[in-house]
Amino acid sequence: MDIDYTLDALLDLNGAVIYQESGYWIFIEARVIDSNERVPHGIKYSLTLHDSTGKRMLGMDNAHRIKKASAYGKAPERSDHIHKADGSVIPYKFINAGRLLEDFFDLADAYMKETH
Repeated sequence: MDIDYTLDALLDLNGAVIYQESGYWIFIEARVIDSNERVPHGIKYSLTLHDSTGKRMLGMDNAHRIKKASAYGKAPERSDHIHKADGSVIPYKFINAGRLLEDFFDLADAYMKETH
């Protein structure tokens, strides 16, 4: 197994609330768990973008399996996915913790620019 040198950065952000412009805020949860079929990388995570009222606008997590078929065919075996503002859920290919953070902040920035 490859060593993920970016994992400590993600784990250090566990419980962090990061305030953004226009009242948006980001909440990050991350912890190490035993690897399993749904979470082979052994990281339980939730990264969410909220508006000023606290409503989740965007999220990336692996808290549950995607139950229904997606635009990509049958439901994926892994639990990693993205919750979009329109309510859709799409699979996410987890590569490492650093890429997860980069992808999430890119999506959050794009969403906030789109709406303001």
